[in-house]
Amino acid sequence: MGKRSRGVVAVGGLSIGRWRSVSSAAAPPADGSALRAAIGAWLVGVESAVCAVVDPAFPTDVILDITRAGIDLSRLRPRLELEASSDSNGDPTPAQLAKLSPRWSVHVCGMALPHQRDIVRALTERVALVTLDAPVGSQSDADDVLTLAASCDAFLPNVKDVSELWPGQPPREVLRLIARRGVPAAVIRLGVGGSIGIHESTITWMPAFPVTASGVTGGGDAYAGAFAATFAADRNLPSAMAWATAAASAVVESGETLDPLNAFARSRVESRARTLLDEMQPERG
Repeated sequence: MGKRSRGVVAVGGLSIGRWRSVSSAAAPPADGSALRAAIGAWLVGVESAVCAVVDPAFPTDVILDITRAGIDLSRLRPRLELEASSDSNGDPTPAQLAKLSPRWSVHVCGMALPHQRDIVRALTERVALVTLDAPVGSQSDADDVLTLAASCDAFLPNVKDVSELWPGQPPREVLRLIARRGVPAAVIRLGVGGSIGIHESTITWMPAFPVTASGVTGGGDAYAGAFAATFAADRNLPSAMAWATAAASAVVESGETLDPLNAFARSRVESRARTLLDEMQPERG
């Protein structure tokens, strides 16, 4: 895999999953976009951290489970009563990243576009790499999204985001449009259809790794976190897509979000990434 960045801070959500273990004595499962992205980064062999806002009553035992598994939660902030009583949805703030080392990479998960913009502006020129998910909300303007994406190192929408922002446009045409707007790299996550990306005028398609989905945990956020970790090393798009796909497959087949945080899953991800690299299909943009 070559050299690795120090790690990835995933900025987004941390929550308690709706699905609960059969055992009433067990802690409720953790979930959230930032946690899944951090797990994706962890699976490809780098340090990972979550930057999120949580309810003051967020279970301590769940926090301990996550930290014991290897995810840094030192950048959590409790939601204030004023925020809970207002229209605020508890998105993370740039202040939570104020002391972040420039050796870290950051993945900004899906949230309202103004919040994403605040985070990205605070990080520009300060960290090793910034990757951006599409904003949450169907009212986002495509031009505004691309303006923000152009200030990041990579833009990582999923196929639903693309259909909402550019209705009727096929993924390859959207990638070319994104590149013309000055976005350095972009990948569209196609779910079971794999992923397709563009970097330096070359389009790469990567198949999904065939696994049986658990139906509990999605792999899109894990893909993004793993991509941020591996793309930071040498800006090699096919390699980053392969490792991200492999990490997403390990999460998709897991029964709970934290299940893949073990050495066996890491070794499985490495094996799958190398298999996928043999199947990559680059083409000129």
